[in-house]
Amino acid sequence: MKKTGFVTMLLLASFCLSAKELNVLMIGNSFSSSVGICLPNMVKSVPGCKLRLTNAFIGACSLESHSRNLKTAEKNLKADQYRIDVWESDGKILPARRGTVLELLKTQKYDIITIQQNSANSLDYKTFQPHANHIITVIKKHQPQAEIIIQQTWSYRADSSMLNKRWKISNDEMYNRLSAAYSSFAKETGFRVIPVGDAVQIFRKNSPVKFKPYDPASLVNYSWPDKPSQAGEVVGSITWRRDKGILKLFADTTHFNSRGEYLQAAVWFAILFDKKTSEIKYVPGNIGDDDAAFLKKCAQEAVDGYMQR
Repeated sequence: MKKTGFVTMLLLASFCLSAKELNVLMIGNSFSSSVGICLPNMVKSVPGCKLRLTNAFIGACSLESHSRNLKTAEKNLKADQYRIDVWESDGKILPARRGTVLELLKTQKYDIITIQQNSANSLDYKTFQPHANHIITVIKKHQPQAEIIIQQTWSYRADSSMLNKRWKISNDEMYNRLSAAYSSFAKETGFRVIPVGDAVQIFRKNSPVKFKPYDPASLVNYSWPDKPSQAGEVVGSITWRRDKGILKLFADTTHFNSRGEYLQAAVWFAILFDKKTSEIKYVPGNIGDDDAAFLKKCAQEAVDGYMQR
């Protein structure tokens, strides 16, 4: 065999060994839905990586509710229907449909299945069990080959009414509590963690611009298209929406904005594919290159920090 041919074969073999194609199922809620916005395009931008990402979710669905829905479906009774979205890294997006998690577990084959607590219950580990153990048992029964991974959720924006009026704690305290709960869960199960909440805290610490809370009552004083500054945060957004024919400002202080969606996806990419976030070439049109580099750096720091625990 000619030397050039031998070298070509070695390079091809090396590529095949490093190539990775994953079929991933997320059993979640709105905090998993945002993963699909940037992750498939990130994966597409890195040679040798392919992804099929399925999100089965009900808004605000807790581990207890997931467990209850599985038990109902196992009894062949009518269970709550999940919205099922599927993204592929080749750009294909399947039409959304309705179904159950049990149906997916029985009819598909997954490499990785992720679970998470809903954000409102993430502060208290007592809400995780025994519901999580039942979910895990069902997953292992139908998908013994799949790795189960935990997505760590994140703390709300500082001006969240849940923090200030209901719980009367800071978002740092929310993070400390949910971080402890997820750490206990990971220690008990031995599962890997996607440390999204850690990445959010790292961003907040290192961002050169700090978010400045505003008085929610002041929203009525704004006229379209003006709105309070959202700079310095990856969580939360303010949008103009029609309400009975009138344009009004609505604030979301719990979900990711576009920068947060990018940060979250970068953390997922690094964990799923065991690659550095610096390999990601994809940058959406509403994020600058320098900003994307900073977000990827925060994501990588979160992944590296969690690996060292």
